[in-house]
Amino acid sequence: MKQYEDFANLLINSNGAVPIYNCLLHINNENIDYKIAVGQIGNSKEKLLHNSRFRTGSITKIFTATIILQLMEKNLLNLEDNFFDLLQSNELKQLASEILFFDGINYSTQIKVKDLLHHKSGLRDYYSDDERFFAHIKKNPNQKWNYKIVLKKYFEFDLHKKGVSKPNELFYYSDTNYLLLAILIEEVTNKKYHKVLEENILKPLSLHDTYLEFHQHKKGNTPIIFPYHGTYSLKNTNTSFDWGGGGLISSTEDLTVFIRSLFTGKLFTDKKTLQKMMNFEDCAIDAIPKKRNIDYGIGLQRKKIGKHNYIGHNSAYGGMAFYNLETGTSFILTINQVLAPHKAEWLLKKSVEAFFSNEY
Repeated sequence: MKQYEDFANLLINSNGAVPIYNCLLHINNENIDYKIAVGQIGNSKEKLLHNSRFRTGSITKIFTATIILQLMEKNLLNLEDNFFDLLQSNELKQLASEILFFDGINYSTQIKVKDLLHHKSGLRDYYSDDERFFAHIKKNPNQKWNYKIVLKKYFEFDLHKKGVSKPNELFYYSDTNYLLLAILIEEVTNKKYHKVLEENILKPLSLHDTYLEFHQHKKGNTPIIFPYHGTYSLKNTNTSFDWGGGGLISSTEDLTVFIRSLFTGKLFTDKKTLQKMMNFEDCAIDAIPKKRNIDYGIGLQRKKIGKHNYIGHNSAYGGMAFYNLETGTSFILTINQVLAPHKAEWLLKKSVEAFFSNEY
């Protein structure tokens, strides 16, 4: 265990333009349960706890994709359905009818549910594709977001006119896809996204540390570690714009329970559903230039580390939640620094290598 703690400690550095104040790491399978907490909570000098909670960022996408597939199992939607055709609200239909133009042609009504899940809709990313979005966040840190306000910015910045491709042509990672999927969940269930999340996943798995920040009441009094964007703390920044694509608060313990439950088939009624979620063959399409391609299934990434495949998702906040099917081992970690994703990747790689070198 000391080896893993040494790796984590190598990342801790409270100085410089990209400080890393803390690191949580949880490695689990049937035989081991390693929990590592090093560093402090921001620059407060407050001690880090093993069960400290944090913003999960895009790890949330696994939850959203899982719910979509659960709704598919209940015949409330089909992955081949056009997103536009599943909308009930006329206001939403009006918004969605002009969300994607490519080469001046409107392809909005041709976006399928599966295109959103696989990041192949052709839609731009409302957060990363225009620097004015983050500038607006920094200028208005207390703004409460909802999908209508996010989409208003999307149209204000003319991102709808700058589609990257026709639907199902190119992989292009975009938070807009999972914003629309959360909308879809509300439309087909007539319930708020966080209510469905609670009913379908959080309560059945007894995830007492996990909730949709800014949409649900805080659970318990366990400390929360907030991420940094360089030296800029996001503690007092309302990140409700993340919503279905990255809005959860959780802990390494809860994420361990969730990811193990998912990959052992406890969240679906049909075994084929999990296989569909892990179908990475459909992602074998080139990504747009200047955008890194990702081995992507349905709300899941696949990483090859050495000879072994790990399936899960990473986070812009420096988080990782991955599972190895061969050994039944999960790796959950976070370093809570937006500008150091390579260091989170390094820690995952070193931890995996150490795990297999110890021949567990």
